Order: sequence, then C-alpha cells, then structure tokens
Amino acid sequence: MKVQIHGEPIFSKRGARAQIIVLVGEGRNRNSITKHAQRRVVGPNAVGYFGLNPDERAIPLNEQYEAELAEANSKLTIAEAALANLEKKLGMANEATPETEIDEIANADTMVILSVMIQKCKLEIVAAIKAVDDADKKLAIVQRDLPLEVEFVGPGLTY
Repeated sequence: MKVQIHGEPIFSKRGARAQIIVLVGEGRNRNSITKHAQRRVVGPNAVGYFGLNPDERAIPLNEQYEAELAEANSKLTIAEAALANLEKKLGMANEATPETEIDEIANADTMVILSVMIQKCKLEIVAAIKAVDDADKKLAIVQRDLPLEVEFVGPGLTY
C-alpha cells in the first residue's frame, strides 16, 4: 500500500531515514500527522521509504484478527489432541480382555461412550477448522486493506 506524503520530507544525515507529513481524514476532520520512514531497497535500482500505517485502525484491527486466528488455531490443536487421546483409549478398550461378565459389560459401555465422545470431538474439529479458515480470511483482508507498514511516496522522496 502506498501513502502520499504532504510537503517536503526531512532526511537524516545519511538519508536512510526521513520524517514526513501525511494528511489524514476528510474535510473538516483533515489533520496532518508526522511519521517516520525508513529507506529500504525494494528491487534492483529501486529504493522506497517505509513506515507505520498512518490509519489509526491498522494496529488494533491487525492485533484483533491475529489474536482471533491464534485462538482458533489453539482450539483446533486442543480438539485434535483430545481426539488422539480418545482414539488411544478406545484402542486400549478394544484390546482389553475382561475377566468377568461385569468387566465385559463395563468395557462395552466404555467403548460406546468413547465412540460417542470421538464423534463429538470430530465435529468440534470440523467447527475449529472452519473457525481457523474464517479467521485467516479476515486477517488477510485486514492485512490487505490496512497493512501495518506502508510505502510513502511523493515529491521529495528520492528513488
């Protein structure tokens, strides 16, 4: 994303950093903001000045959707671990050799309960995968529309 600067930038002694002015807002709400930009090579024979996005929504929205994605990934990991644990217990119940008729009935009940819990856990995994996909899409949209870092362009910035 490129942001147009206003006025002349003030460069550091070596020209690697610049202090620039950016206009934000519309009409009566228009303000000027001073930002710092760092010179960076962007390609062969091409240099740009990059800095934090002047849009005040960028940081909180990026943080919000990054946290949402992290939480969704965490829930997915927990659900997958729970499924693996339940499947392990079901395998142990299948291999068990009951000594009495009561043990056999208890083992059969345990296997039924574990099977139901496994089905529930699989549904939780499907829901968690959808939540991860949704959070990932939201974060991608925010990073596209409101990136944390932008390139500043305009008169006075030499390339």
